[in-house]
Amino acid sequence: METEDGTIQTVAYRELVRSFDLETFRREGEFFDNQTEVLRDLFQRTGGEGREVGVVLHGGMVLVKKIPLALGLEEESVRGQIVWEAEQFLVAPSEDYIMEYQRLPFQTPEGNPIYLMVLVRKSVVEGVRSLVEEIGLDLKELDVDMFSNIRALLANYDLTLEGTSALVDIQREHLAIVFIRRLEYYLSHRVFLQKGGSVSGLGDSSDIVHLLLKELRRLVFGHRLGGGIEDLDRIFLVGSEVVQRVFEELSSTVSVPVEIVNPFRRVNVSSSISQSRGVVQFPERFVASVGVTLRRVSTLAE
Repeated sequence: METEDGTIQTVAYRELVRSFDLETFRREGEFFDNQTEVLRDLFQRTGGEGREVGVVLHGGMVLVKKIPLALGLEEESVRGQIVWEAEQFLVAPSEDYIMEYQRLPFQTPEGNPIYLMVLVRKSVVEGVRSLVEEIGLDLKELDVDMFSNIRALLANYDLTLEGTSALVDIQREHLAIVFIRRLEYYLSHRVFLQKGGSVSGLGDSSDIVHLLLKELRRLVFGHRLGGGIEDLDRIFLVGSEVVQRVFEELSSTVSVPVEIVNPFRRVNVSSSISQSRGVVQFPERFVASVGVTLRRVSTLAE
């Protein structure tokens, strides 16, 4: 995806046969070289003009955790406490990670603030940077798919401050479910598709819908978001090639409004993109790309 003067000018799509994982960045080789070729191909498809790049990481490559802290801590104490909390569950020294955190608009029953902590291994960041630099580009933004998806969703749809919505990313081997409250990330959960298969392997969207409904009920009730799925405001879908089929079955099963996210709904795009077959038929493929672009180009949204 390439932008100019606050407008998306070109887009390109290509699915990786094998996605990145942590092991990818521990050992370079043929697989690493193949990914460089994929990035070079995408860059050329978008016109090969811009040099600044934003990359979105798969949520499975980062650690995301909510941390309740004592009320009234100074900023230095907040950071120290969050680092201490991270060290309690990390499998490697905290120095091996890059950490970001922010205060969420939520609190514990006792009134203490809740912070969102995100950790990514430095080796992953260095690996992504080397891939980008290999084809002569400059890494400017590194985001996580769930946060890019939320950003694109909020830029294109009006969510209520009081309500709760679910954003479901249907990926090749699992479902990534994110709940949004007060227009912010509230909760995320991943559940692997059953039968040891994948989206393409399952084939029948009924299996995916059944699993999704089961997890939504459990999460809504377990985290006191309501009595059931009907207490959600809306369910949004993004992801792979089966999204359309899941949408048709899910929308006929639940009373909650279900929508496939169109990330181009309220952003500035060139006329060629608005008429592009890929964008018109499968806009949900580009949600994370629009989300990271919105992080870099604040004037993109109308």
